Amino acid sequence: MRQAVRAYPGDVFPTAIDEDENSEFYQQKRASFYRETTNTPCLRRIPELSKLIDSVVASWYLEPSSISSREWHRIPFHHPLGLAVFNPQTKQLESDLQFVTGRNLSVRGISFTHSDHIYTREVAVTFDLDQPVKDFLIVRLAWSRFSEKRTFQSGGQFLYQIQIDTEQQIPAG
Repeated sequence: MRQAVRAYPGDVFPTAIDEDENSEFYQQKRASFYRETTNTPCLRRIPELSKLIDSVVASWYLEPSSISSREWHRIPFHHPLGLAVFNPQTKQLESDLQFVTGRNLSVRGISFTHSDHIYTREVAVTFDLDQPVKDFLIVRLAWSRFSEKRTFQSGGQFLYQIQIDTEQQIPAG
């Protein structure tokens, strides 16, 4: 349960965390970020996501049990992505790359908008649109909905990262 708090002119609030004074805090955050992205190292190249290392998130919940279960917060990520149907048995793409638009991103998952319905639970997403050999993140989709703007919105959790030469790959079917 959230509660509004009234601030008065004489109230004292904590000062900002200074990295020079709290270098151990930021070193621990960086180590945690690298640990969390062990299976998905291509996420380390995304500047918006890397900014999470140096940020501090405040939460206004009164009870610790009410705190969000997300270990890392989502950030807006409105960039083009490549998406393809992925076959986990063959570890191959089963469709041509289609372009979708990112919505939100965290070290654990992603959400995006797309024009066509996706008929599978596992997809491959890439940020490397201009590279012949691409790092793909395999995503298990958890939700999908049709938005008011007549597009689909979907999201899911990152499972692992693979590398595929898209110029060599010939989609099945």
